[in-house]
Amino acid sequence: MPPKRGTKRKTPNNSSATTETGDAPLAPPDRATWPGWVEMESEPAFFNVMLRDMDVRGAKVQEVFSLEDMELAMLPRPIHALIFLFRYNETEKEEQALTSCPKHVWFANQTPDFACATFALLNIVNNIPGLDLGRELRNFKDFTQDMNPLSRGDAVDSFDFVKRIHNSFARENDLLQADMHIKAKVEKHKKRLAAAKARETREAKRAATTPAKTLAKMPLTENSANETTPSRSSDRMKRPTPKKSIKEITLEEDPDGDFGTSTTTKTEKEEPLNGVRRSKREPKPRTTKTSAAAAADADLAAEEGFHFVAYMPIKGHVWKLDGLDNFPQDMGSFSEDEGGDWLHIAQPELMGRMAQYQDSVIQFNLMAIVHDALGSDREALLANVKVVQTYDKKLDGVYEDWRDMEGAETKKEVVTGLSLELGITVADVEAANVDAGVLDKIEKEEDLLKLIELRRETITQQAGLRAAVRDAIADSKADDEKARHRRHDYGTFVRSWLGVLADQEVLGELVEG
Repeated sequence: MPPKRGTKRKTPNNSSATTETGDAPLAPPDRATWPGWVEMESEPAFFNVMLRDMDVRGAKVQEVFSLEDMELAMLPRPIHALIFLFRYNETEKEEQALTSCPKHVWFANQTPDFACATFALLNIVNNIPGLDLGRELRNFKDFTQDMNPLSRGDAVDSFDFVKRIHNSFARENDLLQADMHIKAKVEKHKKRLAAAKARETREAKRAATTPAKTLAKMPLTENSANETTPSRSSDRMKRPTPKKSIKEITLEEDPDGDFGTSTTTKTEKEEPLNGVRRSKREPKPRTTKTSAAAAADADLAAEEGFHFVAYMPIKGHVWKLDGLDNFPQDMGSFSEDEGGDWLHIAQPELMGRMAQYQDSVIQFNLMAIVHDALGSDREALLANVKVVQTYDKKLDGVYEDWRDMEGAETKKEVVTGLSLELGITVADVEAANVDAGVLDKIEKEEDLLKLIELRRETITQQAGLRAAVRDAIADSKADDEKARHRRHDYGTFVRSWLGVLADQEVLGELVEG
């Protein structure tokens, strides 16, 4: 039962804090258990953090500033996919060439709202050969492998592991806005159902109140096989029933008010004009089709949002993976054996899409899923460190004071074991994979000077590996820092700060100033 007027409703923790109406203050949704999805910004750092949180290794997201060949040549290879962000328009939907999803293409329909970023990522990473997906995504891919795109979309919507990562970037205001959007869609749907039911009711009442004589005059559309319908013939020509003018249509005949008439049934005198009867009433100015279409487009654009679409190569074909499509779209084929590049197929398509927005305020963005060399560079660095340790051990057995010889010095930045800066532990070095032939060659070499020379070459090679790993770690930390600021909700701080200003009675002065 609702509380009596004037009584206070206690909060769940039995606190006495209430609003002015006596209700408990609205608590923000819990991101960990909230069932919906929120919009994601087109920020490569956020996508990279999402991939790492999903335990995906070997791929990273990088922003693309141009589709020119020179710009694309600067991206790390291979380029696994492109993610295009644009203002979605329902009228831009194309006819679907395919009526089913090929078995070798993992594709999921986007069933929930605001989840296009995660659906684009999943449609990409599940189609990259040899990519390390991690345990959760690998099990999910195996579970959904034999599903159709719609069932996969429902499975993603129920995949709490991915949903929590996606919504970890949501602020309290984002959750509330998403809830309001869903509530508005439900209310709109209810109104449509109510309007349809009202029309059915009006039609049923109209049929029930139609005079029996009128029904008798109406031709039967269906006869019984054992009966014949009597017909009345007359030599007299029937007088045609004059058509009603628009003014004669009542609200009962036009319940939706599409003609914009009043309820009066008074007819206006009409006189023939060139054989056609026309009313003396001045016609209302018509709304031009152009302005009406523009108004409809404006209303539609107000409800549209940004949408992520993926383009990627899969077994010699370029596929457009749009979660709002029923099935993936084959954009064309290419041959890597003949020097073909899948980007030459995707470039014209994306350039055409971008050209549509050049003269408008609508924005778009392009990102690339490229190979992440951090894992391979780190493994190469660990193998290099292990080889250096092998040389040191061999030299210790050949000549004890070899470190004092020319060319055998070890600079401070050289990694020979533990390195906190690069995240290298002793266990990592011991577990590194080194070619057995290299270790055998070191073990068999007995020439002191030759061993020192080979060791110096190995240390020289390490410099590039250290720089690559260091840069990758720095980029990862920068992404984490951006994600940390995005995930932190400053709303509570701002409200508390404004509350303090209000208590000090200075908020009004600031607003007036």
